[in-house]
Amino acid sequence: MVGLSQKEFAEEVGISQGALSQLEAGRSRISLDTLQKMSLCFKANCNWLVNGKGDIFLKEATRNKVKVRSSVLRMDMKDMSLIPLIKEEAHAGYINGHKDKDYISTLDVYKIPGFDNGNYRLFEVSGDSMMPTIHPREIVVAEFAGEWEDIENGTMCIIIAEDGIVAKRAYFYEEDRSMLILKSDNSSYKTYSLPLDDIMEIWLIRARITNIFGGDSKINVERLESLESDIRMLKAQMRDISNSTKSNGSG
Repeated sequence: MVGLSQKEFAEEVGISQGALSQLEAGRSRISLDTLQKMSLCFKANCNWLVNGKGDIFLKEATRNKVKVRSSVLRMDMKDMSLIPLIKEEAHAGYINGHKDKDYISTLDVYKIPGFDNGNYRLFEVSGDSMMPTIHPREIVVAEFAGEWEDIENGTMCIIIAEDGIVAKRAYFYEEDRSMLILKSDNSSYKTYSLPLDDIMEIWLIRARITNIFGGDSKINVERLESLESDIRMLKAQMRDISNSTKSNGSG
């Protein structure tokens, strides 16, 4: 940390120089993500960074436990509430460029109410492996998972690996915490496992943006039209019966 300018330090940690100034002046609180990035970049003791207690730098044994996966590239933008969207056709590009600022800056960004503060991505889900919970081409709002070991079994996640980007429910082997079990909601898909070392990022699914309502509306309209047709037919039959009764009565 010694010898770096404020601007250089901020760039290393992945925050703006203004945000760093606010932290140094005590006018804002440090986020868990920023704290972890400081620890990763400079081998600093988180306890010292937060409380001023203990050694400034991590001991060698502690350093080995720090996982690179606990940090993620943030977008350089004034409005941090804007969330980048990774469309289905951009999955391969994101796998290759998820740590490239230039690539991330090319993604379309959106504001999603209720998801203003945090580290989020929007992912368009491919395939039907998570039906009926998530339909193909639906978009999910996902929050970055820094500590993978803390993920609760059964949590719906977006898994970023070299083989692709998938939406699955995540489970840990109790006997081997180095493996993650990935399960689909669609029973026609087999459950499989993936070594944690093969995973680049994990994002926790917090919400979904659906267009299924449009399909349901069409079905409901068709049902309503069918019902109205049945009612018209029933009314016509009742008129015929009524007219026939009157005719018989007058005869």
